[in-house]
Amino acid sequence: MASRYEKNIALQPGLIRAILASPRPAWMDELKPRPVYFVGVGTSFHLAQIAKMLWRRHVSLKAHAAHSFDFARIPQPAGKGDVVVLLSHRGTKSYTVESANAAHKAGATTVGITSVGSPWKDSLDHKIEACEAEDTGAFTKSMTSTLAWIARWIDAPNLTKELLSACGNLEAGPSFPMLGPDADVVLLGDLEREWIAREISLKLQEAAYLRARPFGLEEFLHGPRISVDAKSSVLAFVSEEPRWQTVREYLKAVEVPLLEIKGGWLEQLFWGQRFTAEACRQLGLDPDTLRTQDPRYKKAREALSL
Repeated sequence: MASRYEKNIALQPGLIRAILASPRPAWMDELKPRPVYFVGVGTSFHLAQIAKMLWRRHVSLKAHAAHSFDFARIPQPAGKGDVVVLLSHRGTKSYTVESANAAHKAGATTVGITSVGSPWKDSLDHKIEACEAEDTGAFTKSMTSTLAWIARWIDAPNLTKELLSACGNLEAGPSFPMLGPDADVVLLGDLEREWIAREISLKLQEAAYLRARPFGLEEFLHGPRISVDAKSSVLAFVSEEPRWQTVREYLKAVEVPLLEIKGGWLEQLFWGQRFTAEACRQLGLDPDTLRTQDPRYKKAREALSL
């Protein structure tokens, strides 16, 4: 029987297609020329970084990404005339909600992207409900449906085409590697793909409890390359960037195997989500539990405020 995590992965293409075909709220065009800040934490911070890059590629260079904790804790340049897009799946107590309050007080126009039925409304000028609430702690569909809404806002035909193409390739990618519980998983990516690497690292840690280390392409070459050895599994979300050849040559020289995941960044994200489910199968774990079957972790989680 498939886990809830796997069922949510399978739902994503349909959700994305529906959002990309939906009407665009009129306020999107009104706000599009303004400087924009994307704000989130965890998976939402990863998608904030991707959103920033997509906005700069297709709309304007005046796009920024900020971690919710940073936005809430230190002075930010966002203010009157700016747009702050706040990404929070639940929209309940969090630094993202606190960031919305700060942005609203500063005079910025605030846009919240959250789940269907979220009670979040304070300090929001506009609100988008991306998908039904996640029913497991390792988020998938909330990230991709939010990205689909951002793509709908951008409204660039080539971006829309790219996402629709990926929706037809949910099962694309190489065969999954075998991992043990003590595996050293190193994930690499460049530009948008760096944030795919970081997102899949988070999924592997949350659902499979693996030690997964993500790096940007150039970041890896400037130091962390020394830390890999024959025990490492290096997974690279590659692009056509020529600098990847340096990684290939280095890893070959030190005799560390490299698995390249090719294709568009959304296809690579899908592969990484499915790989997480496969890693759980290999290790005999349920991706839905987030270690709550262990009383220590369950007790600690119940006392944790997020």
